[in-house]
Amino acid sequence: MSSIATSPAPSRPRPYRRFLNSALHTRFIHAVLISLLIALNNAFWLGSKKDLFWSWFPLGPAGIKALLFSLCSLCIFFPQIAGLKIGRQTAASPFGMFRRIVLSTTTFWTVFWYLLSAFVFTSVYTWSAPDLAWTIPGGHNAPDMLNEKPIFLRLYTLLLGCAYAGVHLYLGNSSLEIPVSSLPASPNTEGKGHTTHPQKPILAQVQQRLSSAIIRLFGIPTAVMMLAPFLNTFLFRQLFWQTHLAIAKLFNNLSRANARPIGLPPLGPLHLLRCLIAGFLLAATWEVTTILFLTFLGQEPTKAGFPLSSTSKDPNGTLLTGLRAKRDVVRTFAFWELSIIAQKHKDRRKTIFEDIERATGPIWAQISEAGLKILREIDSRILGPPPQVSQSQGSSIVESLPHIVPEIQTQSIFNASHKKSLGESLVGGSLRNLGSSSQPWRPPIEDTTKAVETKLLEYARPPGTPQVQSKSVVEQWVGALQKSPIGWFFTSTKTARINATVLGSPNSDAAVIVDVVDSLTKMLIASLTEDTYGKATPTVPETVRQFTRTLTTIENFVAKNGPGGSGGIEEVQIIIERLRAGLKELLSAFQLYLLDVGLGIADLNQAKKAIEPPKPEPQSSKPIEEPPTRRQLFAKDTQRAQSRQESRRVESSQRSSGLQRKTSNGMNGRQQPRREMEQVR
Repeated sequence: MSSIATSPAPSRPRPYRRFLNSALHTRFIHAVLISLLIALNNAFWLGSKKDLFWSWFPLGPAGIKALLFSLCSLCIFFPQIAGLKIGRQTAASPFGMFRRIVLSTTTFWTVFWYLLSAFVFTSVYTWSAPDLAWTIPGGHNAPDMLNEKPIFLRLYTLLLGCAYAGVHLYLGNSSLEIPVSSLPASPNTEGKGHTTHPQKPILAQVQQRLSSAIIRLFGIPTAVMMLAPFLNTFLFRQLFWQTHLAIAKLFNNLSRANARPIGLPPLGPLHLLRCLIAGFLLAATWEVTTILFLTFLGQEPTKAGFPLSSTSKDPNGTLLTGLRAKRDVVRTFAFWELSIIAQKHKDRRKTIFEDIERATGPIWAQISEAGLKILREIDSRILGPPPQVSQSQGSSIVESLPHIVPEIQTQSIFNASHKKSLGESLVGGSLRNLGSSSQPWRPPIEDTTKAVETKLLEYARPPGTPQVQSKSVVEQWVGALQKSPIGWFFTSTKTARINATVLGSPNSDAAVIVDVVDSLTKMLIASLTEDTYGKATPTVPETVRQFTRTLTTIENFVAKNGPGGSGGIEEVQIIIERLRAGLKELLSAFQLYLLDVGLGIADLNQAKKAIEPPKPEPQSSKPIEEPPTRRQLFAKDTQRAQSRQESRRVESSQRSSGLQRKTSNGMNGRQQPRREMEQVR
């Protein structure tokens, strides 16, 4: 019996996120290994100095302490990995950012890991310092006493952890800020292209981030130390004392005299200085950990100079899965890799153009569609989603003939009309619709209360007064709050609104947008010489239309909500420049083929109009008037008095002339009938 030979199903390409995770794990290990040097530094400064050699030698007690201190860095790496994002934080107002941070579960875990890191640091420090033990041993007849020095040290480090957790959330230390570059002044040759994301060496990046970290390193621990003694004395002393006492009773025999703290806390200047030095070292551990994480994980997606997807069995399919990824981290690195391929790797570009035998279509058409989707998202954020009209509703509407005769009333004319009471006139149909609503468990309370409020104001309005549109109580409160001294916290600025709308929110997508524009432009231009089958040319018209549409939309939005300058919207200006330059390059390279491949004349004219730089608005220069002197002011007063007198004289003369005309008209009127009678005679 012959068996039917079936062709094997095409295997799915390996996801791009696996190659990216492998590269990020390698960089993460490098950051962890370097953080061990910081832990060894803490072990040296916070350890015993009786033997100088063993105080720093890794293969000894110092090495064990360093491994324990390295747990503090690992506790900070966890929230950074869990909340990893791309781009700086964008929000329309400071209150919007504050609300997003407070209501996020990431905030809870960030505070938790910082507190755990501070607790581990204090535990290792007190374990290596004999005078910071939990209890003070008594004599032969005296019981052990609870030691309050480690209690204050632990409180201080926990407060420092809360402060640094707030700084972490405010600065967005879990976000990789990939810088975007503006257009180069001169075109570049093959292999030496101007990268979209300029990157300095790792050592230079670390030095650049250290400048601001040093300021925080000395400022935050000092500020917390100034508050910690007061918070310990008036708020947390009893709580921390009872907690430490309950734990110490499990391992020590303590008397009842330790039930409550007595007197003032034994916090001398030397102990406060010791705690402050420990706070500096703990803050340095957190700062260096953050710098290492952001520096190593923000490198370009290459391995030994080649793109990450080059090691895959299906490099193009793997790259396409990254371009279509929903997670912003994977998608950003995938488009970054596509931009690198478009700039430097000619052989890889040819394989993309020649990959046309897939069941889903040519690979370049799918890559181009994934890039244009990013630009359409900008249009939808600015203009809103396009209206969708369902075909079922449109087909169900039947047009009826116009009525020639009005419809006959079915209600009896002998029934007296029902007169509405005061309650019915106030409420109207708002409350009556609650029972007939499709969702009675979710009544429109806001609309109902607003309707009742409006009716009450109309009823209380005196008759004859004009109707003024009243504001709700909430709107009045919001308006008063925005005009208050703290109104800046709730007010949305034009710059913040432009950045949040164009670049996206809650994090900026500037890196993705720049890579999309750059990669599509360079790949299409390279297709003129590298596309053997000519499958990339049909995608040029849609790319030109989308570039034109996005460029026009962004420019109109910025002009409408312009902040009065380019300050604060540098990334938006870079995107506008790149869109204009990319559109200009496409029109110049495909000027002989645009009409043949399907680009209409109207679209071509719009594209040519869009690439023209905006003309600056002419500013009318008005001469600046100098303030009048005191003599001129008095002269003006005299002129005003003279003009008033002249106007009075003219009015009096006009009145007298008017009276004379009236009297003359009256005399003439009397004489006219006499003359007529004489003529008749």
